[in-house]
Amino acid sequence: MAMQQRAMRTRRLILDSAALMIERNGYTATSIGGISTAAGTTKGAVYFHFPSKRDIAAALLDEANASLRAIVARACSPGASPLQSLIDTTHLVVHQYNRDPVTRACIQLCTESPSPAPQTRAYERTWASSVRLLLESASARKEFREGVSIRAVAALVMSAGIGAELLAGREEKKLSPQMTTAMWRAVLPGLAAPEHAATLLPEGSPGIRSGHPVPRRP
Repeated sequence: MAMQQRAMRTRRLILDSAALMIERNGYTATSIGGISTAAGTTKGAVYFHFPSKRDIAAALLDEANASLRAIVARACSPGASPLQSLIDTTHLVVHQYNRDPVTRACIQLCTESPSPAPQTRAYERTWASSVRLLLESASARKEFREGVSIRAVAALVMSAGIGAELLAGREEKKLSPQMTTAMWRAVLPGLAAPEHAATLLPEGSPGIRSGHPVPRRP
């Protein structure tokens, strides 16, 4: 049991060290040797857990994808406004990006070409499908003004999120929750039906504003 726990700690340390290096230097410039040095372990220990650097990238992307799914599930409580759930989701994504190097490394991996692992597409699909489903639900509940294009709103939300993440990563800054609030305050009057707009909270629901992160991985 003690040996298994030690192996799990080593695996976690390798992934966290790899995430920090990929975030800072990119996937191509990150080496197994560099990861092992940063993790304070040997190359043999790294290869024991991950046969290749590509497998490390895949594991990081799997974790980030699982965190994103957990974020969406947390934001979408039964009976809640789908549009409010989308607002809350974007705020939770900002909190997760700011606190979690694995998420930031995932964004870096998604921008590299050629893609280091097929899991990059899975992460992108999770985000795109989550946004689309919430917007379709909001449309079905007539939360939008007449004539609002779901496709255009989806493109706006996804582009704003990706652009903010890329800019933050390039400048080694954190994402600003206040900027997320400002974005929603600017766009909601043109999106939400007047009778619904007054019920929406661009700063996020009270439970979301606390910024409690998705539970840390073991």
